[in-house]
Amino acid sequence: MPRVPRLLLPLACLLIAACAPTAEDFVGTWRGVMPIEGGDLPFGMEIELQDGQPVAWLVNGPERARVSEVDIEDGQIRMRMPGYPHRLEANLSGATLEGTITFLRPQGARITAPFLAQKGLDWRFFPPAEADTADFSGRWAITFIDPTNGQETSGIAELTQTGTTVTGTVLRTTGDDRYIAGEARGDSVFLSRFDGGSAYLYVARLTPEGALEGEFRSGVGAYRILSGRRDDAASLADASTLTRLREDAPPLAFSFPDPSGKELSLDDPRFADKVVIVTIGGTWCPNCHDEAAFLRDFLPGRRERGLEVVQLLFEYHTEFDASAAAAREFIAEFAIDYPVLIAGSYEAGAVQQALPQLDNFVAYPTMLVLDRQRRIVYTHTGFSGPATGSHYEEFVAEFSTLVDGLLAGS
Repeated sequence: MPRVPRLLLPLACLLIAACAPTAEDFVGTWRGVMPIEGGDLPFGMEIELQDGQPVAWLVNGPERARVSEVDIEDGQIRMRMPGYPHRLEANLSGATLEGTITFLRPQGARITAPFLAQKGLDWRFFPPAEADTADFSGRWAITFIDPTNGQETSGIAELTQTGTTVTGTVLRTTGDDRYIAGEARGDSVFLSRFDGGSAYLYVARLTPEGALEGEFRSGVGAYRILSGRRDDAASLADASTLTRLREDAPPLAFSFPDPSGKELSLDDPRFADKVVIVTIGGTWCPNCHDEAAFLRDFLPGRRERGLEVVQLLFEYHTEFDASAAAAREFIAEFAIDYPVLIAGSYEAGAVQQALPQLDNFVAYPTMLVLDRQRRIVYTHTGFSGPATGSHYEEFVAEFSTLVDGLLAGS
């Protein structure tokens, strides 16, 4: 076999390097998939170059979650999910991306899931096809069963169907499942979500009796059996009644460090004679992201009337420096201009230990509203965001009335 002359070796290397994928090769529409037990969990992804810099979007029905921290080098793409401590890394081969998505879990543990994507595909579960399908639109009362212990929880699925396309969300007492999207095929519906925070897969069939039977899975291993029935009157527990306060508790007081390590107390002069919203959450929590966007827009125009907001974070990290770094990313993602404090790590009992005034703690996020005398006059467990449509609008109107009344002294 002829040998490549030594003097031509540098040129051969240059030619090979020139064939390596460039940033332009990543630009386009992609069908992303997380292969998990129970089937593929798909989502849409779009990649563009803006002023020469790569930007990505994660697409779930009407939502396009922007991913601004994208690096492309040597045929590899790396993404830091927007406001989350999760990462996607994949290598390009032809029109295929193959790699992993890494999720941060409590106590700093990490779970890595496989990831595949095919360029040029804009369908989610199935290629476009004319098909006779069952109608899944409407309001469904859902029961989730944990097969490991038989524990039941409730939810409400609100679905819209156009042809074979199905979109919507699932409301729970802890908040909503944000934007889920998919398709109906025959007597079955397939729905999924990956927005950078969490990955969900729903698969269910419509029985001849008109009930839903199926399963719910997450990208980090959660599994629930689900059943459902249409119920226009389905409702969940009132979010303002779930968090209880200790009757013998002293007035709320706390002192925690901000991401720079500087302690801030509720006794700080900035909170004196103010109505204060104290929100308990974590950067890992998707519903906390929706709440942060709401509070960011809710505060302007009310601050000069005496409103303050303070965020208490309970992070998956156990080290302060790592929690502080996650907090700084969270602050930057949502342009937060109110105090964000590191209150502890995510673990059972951590919130009640930090805030002994609470008799129980149900879910992240939870808001406590304090009047000017620092009395807790309202609690709100969980957060159902824009994906819930009219429910979100009703919450905004009711919460605005409550806070504006406190600011006016009523």
